[in-house]
Amino acid sequence: MGAEGATDSRKSGLAEALPKLRECPGKELCAECFWWVDNGGQCQGCDDDYQQRCVKRVCGYNCYVCSGGRKAHTPGCCGRTLVLWQSWRDRLKNVLDYPVAAYAPAPLEIKCRLIPVIYPEVTKFGIPEQFPQIDAWAVPIHKVAGRKGRFYSKDLKYYLGLPPDKKLILVTCAPDDYQETLWDNGAQMKYKEHGIDYWFPGHFSIYDDDSKLYQFISAKRQQIHAIQTKSQFVWFRLGENIPVEFLNPVRSAPSVLISTNQMYTKRNIDILLNEVAIADSWFPPKTSFFIIGNPRRLGLTDKRKCFEINTNWLMRALRGRDLAGKPQFAKGVKFSKEEKFRKMFELLTNNLSEAVKHVC
Repeated sequence: MGAEGATDSRKSGLAEALPKLRECPGKELCAECFWWVDNGGQCQGCDDDYQQRCVKRVCGYNCYVCSGGRKAHTPGCCGRTLVLWQSWRDRLKNVLDYPVAAYAPAPLEIKCRLIPVIYPEVTKFGIPEQFPQIDAWAVPIHKVAGRKGRFYSKDLKYYLGLPPDKKLILVTCAPDDYQETLWDNGAQMKYKEHGIDYWFPGHFSIYDDDSKLYQFISAKRQQIHAIQTKSQFVWFRLGENIPVEFLNPVRSAPSVLISTNQMYTKRNIDILLNEVAIADSWFPPKTSFFIIGNPRRLGLTDKRKCFEINTNWLMRALRGRDLAGKPQFAKGVKFSKEEKFRKMFELLTNNLSEAVKHVC
């Protein structure tokens, strides 16, 4: 509902209405939402089953929590947001009504199908120099910029130990406050001036069992942000509730992002697999998919060109494990500074070598 909503309720005399809407009344509330299909929107509303499992079924009216945390302004909205807060109603309607034309940036020039994620913590090991066949690397925004969007270095390739001829991709999978910084700053981030060749649009999350209105708004913000920042990528995420036609403006985009992260249950995975099947049949054959996570169990057709944005090689090494998850350092054994450096260098190199074998 947003932090501003907490103030609005006290000033406009809505405090009396809050207890009545503590638990979502379901379709009774849908009737007051501009995005309900009977009111001209695209949401089919909630049946009893969805109402019971919706994560916003019961509202605690802690608007800081609902808006993504004290440092964020993300509207964790549902129909109650529109009923109770006129300011949020106008803001959210503006997002959904925003006109989005067809968007098709130029295809990317990347040869190696594996795109490793790299952190500043491993710059000293010079890993990119050991893999000349890898022509593109990725870094999450929260590793190279603060929460207000200020980059830590004017030359991020140098900061990360990347040779100048390598491509650097900025990944926007990060906490909510980073998403709102990306949204607010838009094209003012000046990516290329900091050595970034390609960048994701904001990753406004679409969680299963979240408010349907919130899912639609996140999907629309992903489209708007891609266009406003001239990103080379677009996101594809439907969940169970967004019709694929809602993404028509990005259907001709040549580089599509699909995330396999945060799939905690079989139901989450089943929804993801259904999404991927839709994407594989819906996008033209020439469209490339960039998979955040493991693409090998997604059931994609052999003709689909896929790139893997891989964090696993790095995270397991930083935890002292090989790519299979096996610990590489015996407990209680102490190493000299030189030995520790050498062993970590070997582990990082071995993990990435194994990852490359599966892809490139």
